Amino acid sequence: MAKGQQPGASAITVWMIVFVALWLTSTVFLVILYTGQEELVADNKRLTQANSKLISPTEQRSVSLASSARAEGPTVVGLLEGARSETAMLATGNEADDVASIRSQRDKMVDMILGDSIVPHPRKFRDVSLLEGWSVLYQAYKGTYALLQTTQQGAAELETEVNRLVELNASQKNDFDQKAGDLASQLAEVEEDRARFRKERDNAMATLEQEFNTRLKQNDDELTQERQQFAKLSEHNTALQARFRAQQEKFGDVLIGPATLSTARQPDGHVLTAVPGDGMAYIDLGSGDRLTLGMRFSVYSLETGIPADGRAKAQIEVVSIGPASSECKIIRVAVNQVILAGDVIGNPVYDPRRPLTFLAFGSFDLDHDRVTDADGLETIKAIITEWGGETVDELTALTDFVVLGAAPRRPSKQSGGQNISNRARLIRERWDAYQEALTTANNLAVPILTQDVFLNFLGYTTTPTIR
Repeated sequence: MAKGQQPGASAITVWMIVFVALWLTSTVFLVILYTGQEELVADNKRLTQANSKLISPTEQRSVSLASSARAEGPTVVGLLEGARSETAMLATGNEADDVASIRSQRDKMVDMILGDSIVPHPRKFRDVSLLEGWSVLYQAYKGTYALLQTTQQGAAELETEVNRLVELNASQKNDFDQKAGDLASQLAEVEEDRARFRKERDNAMATLEQEFNTRLKQNDDELTQERQQFAKLSEHNTALQARFRAQQEKFGDVLIGPATLSTARQPDGHVLTAVPGDGMAYIDLGSGDRLTLGMRFSVYSLETGIPADGRAKAQIEVVSIGPASSECKIIRVAVNQVILAGDVIGNPVYDPRRPLTFLAFGSFDLDHDRVTDADGLETIKAIITEWGGETVDELTALTDFVVLGAAPRRPSKQSGGQNISNRARLIRERWDAYQEALTTANNLAVPILTQDVFLNFLGYTTTPTIR
């Protein structure tokens, strides 16, 4: 029993010794810890002050939160680098860009916006954040989109109107096409009638042309013979006229005057062909007969010849000149009269061999208003030169015609004395000049054409029987 109790006592003793040792050790350790704790608190305070200079409390909390996220998570530098790369990816799309690169790219973008001047108020983008820039751009986009919507709505309305107009135009086009088709049918009928008429006319013209050419050849042959004979007679007549004029100068008033306007009443040619109702006629004068386009001839019946008063039944105008014949347009035809083949034509100003000379003097009333025309004499001279004649200022035996106007005012019997006025003297001088020219013309047997007879010969008559 005694042996059994010793081991227990020893164990207690041992535990007691161990407990005391542990207590002493812990006490010493606590003393040591307490002593070191003051130093740790002092060091901690000093480190806290130094750390406050390196990182703010907010940053510290961010680091603490990042550190406490996972026991084995990334480092603070890794988190910061991740945030930077993500921010760079959001800003430029390149996670390797740093702040300087992002700012440089933003400045280039702002410069481009300023240079293009497309965005309203581009200087708002100079110093703004990315979100602010997006906001301004979005507001501008909203305005543009609203304008686009309005434009599209207007375009839709315009398209609707255009479609309506297209439908209306199509309807009108159908009506037009239908009317055009009707007109085309009518035109085809007219063309058929026209072609048929042309064919009939061409056949008739071919027959007429054949007959005309046959007759023209016969006339040309006859005309050639007549011209040869006429040339011989003209030479003989020229010699006789020269002798006659010489005798006129010698015998003066003793000579018997010529028949009334015998030379003016000589025909210049004949009508070859004239179809009643047609507006054209053909004469036997050609390019070798001193014809000019626009020259006019009066037409007279072959049976009656050219009357003394020169009144004609028609007047024609040369429109085309051929070698031996000419085409003339019919200007006027008297009532109940027609132009027939063989009718004679005449123009007192025209001569196929040489220009005729005219002396015009006196007063002329061309419009028949009983008032002397101031330019009447010049108008008569212009008519003469227009048709190939020549005007002279002095009457000689070589003058072909005298165109006589009205006599000037007759002077009074008392105006012959010495003491007369200038006006009375001028009246006397005009009267004496007129009477002297008239006497000379009669003495030289120069044919005299009065104003009305001269105009009648040229077809300028104003008689109502001419239409």
